[in-house]
Amino acid sequence: MKLLYPSRVFAVLGLLSLISAMSATDSLACTTAVISGKVTPDGRPLLWKNRDTRTSLHNEVALITKGKYQAVAVVSAGKRSSVWMGVNEVGFCIENSLSKDLSTKDDSSGPGNGTFMRMALERCKTVDDFRRLLEETNISGRSTVANFGVIDAHGGAALFETGPKTYKLFDANDPVTAPNGYIVRSNFSTTAQKLKSNPPAENLDGIYSGERYLRATCILNEVGFDDISVQDVVRNCCRDMSDDSGNPYPGSVNGPKGELPESIATTNTISRTTTVSAVVFHGVKPGENPKLTTMWTMLGDPKFSIAVPVFPVGEVADPLTDDRGGEIGEIAITLRDWHKTSDGQGIDTDRMTEIWKDLWRTEDALVTTVLEAKQRWSEKGISVSEIRELQRMAGQQAMDAMQQELIEEKNAALSLRAPEPPSFATSLEAAAGK
Repeated sequence: MKLLYPSRVFAVLGLLSLISAMSATDSLACTTAVISGKVTPDGRPLLWKNRDTRTSLHNEVALITKGKYQAVAVVSAGKRSSVWMGVNEVGFCIENSLSKDLSTKDDSSGPGNGTFMRMALERCKTVDDFRRLLEETNISGRSTVANFGVIDAHGGAALFETGPKTYKLFDANDPVTAPNGYIVRSNFSTTAQKLKSNPPAENLDGIYSGERYLRATCILNEVGFDDISVQDVVRNCCRDMSDDSGNPYPGSVNGPKGELPESIATTNTISRTTTVSAVVFHGVKPGENPKLTTMWTMLGDPKFSIAVPVFPVGEVADPLTDDRGGEIGEIAITLRDWHKTSDGQGIDTDRMTEIWKDLWRTEDALVTTVLEAKQRWSEKGISVSEIRELQRMAGQQAMDAMQQELIEEKNAALSLRAPEPPSFATSLEAAAGK
């Protein structure tokens, strides 16, 4: 994986200090990007979301079957009426980031962010279908306040800043709207803030989540035009940890070589202690079978999890689905909890390097296998049974690696030397004032 921080961006990063006054809230922390196939090496669009919340720690991948189109989606465990990112059988993908600045005084009733995304997966085939759904519900009303990112199997890639009865479209394929071929959002809207579609740092002073928007933008800029791959987004965007000025910590995924600091505060980082799942959708080129659309799914904190491929073929690998939380995600939650700082706002980094080395070895092998299979199926025709078998195998390999890591971390903790017991004065010594 390339290092994403040559010296030419340090001047840009210095501007990030303007954003230091932003405060965190429980659920306002998602970071997303819509990436046109025009700037990826294989011509396939990408869509990314890190999901952050304190109230829905346990996530799973669910099969959605009641609409016009069948879909697979990441949901809060056991709560399938709302989805938070998903793909349907015709290759339409959707995710969101909460943007409360889009609310109005006369907010409407109607579907909220998660309910609306399930509705879209059940009904939409293209980005334009989604635009028409927004037009229809502008009249009937929604309770949405979100930036919705969508891609389709026909080259569509767009973001919609969406209020209860309004929306604004940002086309990632439009060189004017997206000169670098992508659109990044965190938890503000350019519509409500009266900003350009790609606002610079000097326009974001005092706007919550601006630092994450700038950091994600910087990462994608440094990958380079025509070269933003699924591997770059899975590894370098989902797991980025940088300080308040936007400089990645030494030893972290985007940082310079060196030892990690003893602990890393994650209040303003992309990868946080409140990150409960992440997804990178790898779409298809026009003319390819939409069932090859891949939802690379990280249940739990991505720093402690493995990206597992999920295809819209009517099945979900067992380690990803459970109404109490997918098993892979539950292990990731345990690993993260063992490494949280005492205040819960950061990560103690002891053994993080070992964890990454182990888990990412498996992830790299899965990505290589899936990309090779995807190219073969694209050229020679798909086999749904083979896709399902690959999906099952990948889920099991990831689960095996997560279980092994859990055992190793437990053994490492048990091998630590116990602290010396406290000493107490005898009653005679205490009476003598010793």
